[in-house]
Amino acid sequence: MKSLAKGRDLLFLIFLLCFLLGLGIRAPKAALIAKIGYIDIQKVFQGYEKTGDLEARVKKDQAEYQRNLDELKEEIEKLRDELKEQELILTEAAKEEKQAKVDRRITELDNLVRDMTEKLEKKWEEYTDEIVKDILAMTRSIAEREGYRLVFSKEALFYATPEPEFDLTEKVILELNEKYRSKAESTSSTPPTN
Repeated sequence: MKSLAKGRDLLFLIFLLCFLLGLGIRAPKAALIAKIGYIDIQKVFQGYEKTGDLEARVKKDQAEYQRNLDELKEEIEKLRDELKEQELILTEAAKEEKQAKVDRRITELDNLVRDMTEKLEKKWEEYTDEIVKDILAMTRSIAEREGYRLVFSKEALFYATPEPEFDLTEKVILELNEKYRSKAESTSSTPPTN
């Protein structure tokens, strides 16, 4: 009886071993290996031509706003100078009126500075969101096309090996700029329709 029980146990172990080995043979090892990459999002952001173009737009707007501020500051200085020059000949009521005008202009200047700062910040935020969306879309496109299962931001990694096949940064920059240039060329070559 004991030998029959040992034989059954041995037969069960052999069957279990064959079953487990069979599972290992059927699962392809390549399917178990995930292709992983990373991008340096700051480098992509800086290398993307659209970033430079949008920065130029913000600087242009900023220069225009600065001209408006300078004109208002100049006007305030003229009003102050007039008040100072005419201080001795003006009545108290006229002085108060001129000072109130200077104060209104200063308040207007403060409001203008605040409004312009908010507008520039909002524009830059919109441009940044647009650029980040482009970067993420291109990264996803490359990852899907080339079979990457995981793509990380370099900033989120504690350690990354120096092998270039893991770093997708230059590939993302190259493809983003190609797409941006072709889109810019197609919109500039299309004649406007009236």
